Amino acid sequence: MPNDTFYFSILRNPVFQLESSFVYYKSHVPAFRNVTSLDAFLASPWTYYNQSLGLSNAYARNSMWFDLGFDNDAPPEEDYVRARLLDVEKRFQLLLIAEHFDESMVLLRRLLRWRLDDVVAFRLNSRSRHSVTSLSPAGQERAKHWCALDWRLYQHFNRTFWARLRAELSPRRLRSEVARLRERRRELAALCLQDSEPKNKSQITDFRLRPYQSGRADILGYNLKPGLDNQTLQTCQRMVMPELQYMAHLYTLQFPDKPPKNIAFLEA
Repeated sequence: MPNDTFYFSILRNPVFQLESSFVYYKSHVPAFRNVTSLDAFLASPWTYYNQSLGLSNAYARNSMWFDLGFDNDAPPEEDYVRARLLDVEKRFQLLLIAEHFDESMVLLRRLLRWRLDDVVAFRLNSRSRHSVTSLSPAGQERAKHWCALDWRLYQHFNRTFWARLRAELSPRRLRSEVARLRERRRELAALCLQDSEPKNKSQITDFRLRPYQSGRADILGYNLKPGLDNQTLQTCQRMVMPELQYMAHLYTLQFPDKPPKNIAFLEA
């Protein structure tokens, strides 16, 4: 990559990340297959988690730590954790926070000097309410302990994120920029969406815009307004395109001389 490449990533509260992983990967991750609930798993995780399975269980413990290239089963010893956090700081110019996505987009836009429309997004890959479970307070504490590496990672970069924001923008300017972003999102939603509320798979009329469904998750998507002109349609399609379809779209742009990526679930 060029020497001036800007590396950034995003982190999520590990409690919510683990809950999402449990629902999404319930039938794929060995540690989750034979337990009825995440609370039950966290009450006795070593009953279900086999460390020797390695990658197969990567999404059952410290998945963000794993995604950054580290050992998700490493003991959370202080010297080790501090060294790895320093590694991340050296590799990435910015770590965003999912729970503060709008503020994250404001900061990213400012640092990269992008246009407002470059960072406006609709909420994608979200689940319906009935497929989101709430952990008990005790379960949340157990999740932090079980994913101690992810919890340290999140705490550290949540602090650095807000320190960076305060250094770049006054509270008043931040509120103004977030308000601009949200207003532009509303404008695009009014332009693009047939209904501002996300829909489940069966309600999405264009099968190409249906998101992949996994595990117990009920992943939502959107319907576009009919009759959009070609330029508006292209913009709106990019705004609502699900993850796997967008990956295939980017692959085609990056490798125009190669055959397009097939999306198996759309061909079923």
